[in-house]
Amino acid sequence: MVTASFPVVVCQTTSGVSTTTTSLPASISVSVPASESQQGNLAVYSDLTGRLLLVGPTVGWTCTGTFGADGSGMLALSPVGTTVPAGGTTWHLPATSPTQAIVAMESGGSTVQGAALACPLFSAAKAATQQNLGQGCAVTSPSQERVVRTSSVQVGFQDPAGVAGVGSPSGGQNAANGIVLYQPKLTEPTAYQVTCTLPAAQMDLCTTVLNQFAATFG
Repeated sequence: MVTASFPVVVCQTTSGVSTTTTSLPASISVSVPASESQQGNLAVYSDLTGRLLLVGPTVGWTCTGTFGADGSGMLALSPVGTTVPAGGTTWHLPATSPTQAIVAMESGGSTVQGAALACPLFSAAKAATQQNLGQGCAVTSPSQERVVRTSSVQVGFQDPAGVAGVGSPSGGQNAANGIVLYQPKLTEPTAYQVTCTLPAAQMDLCTTVLNQFAATFG
């Protein structure tokens, strides 16, 4: 791994409440595999207020941010022309779909929404969802999904090609690699999720995306 500086790209963002554009840095240093450090086609994408940050490609890609009045939101990067569903919905793809995307979600300060976002991969979140909403997880973790618990607050997952699971998006031709963070705090979002759904040849980029996200929000 080496450190590289990538420009910051501010995405078009919609919000359920009025917001003020935050002064963001012109560039951010990111730890990346050496194979990615000299590509010259990567950037750090941000919403207008810097609530979510994602590494992603610049050539042929675009981004959108969507936040609700409760503070929960989503930042989605995808090739130009890709239809990205609204935040708060599970993005499962047909098995034949070649869709690529890098998507981050956060729960806002609601412990109920935080538990719902982390529900499939954290037993504490699953219990809280049952208690708060009187129901199980909205998304289930299928048996084919590979899960690795890296700490008490972070779980990594991979939905193989054709497996619709926790990943958003998942189920298509490309595997979905991601992490979920569940860390109830009084003044910060209680849960985050990021999914990198790219061809196997771009696994180094997914590694960069997930490492940067965990370092920033973990």
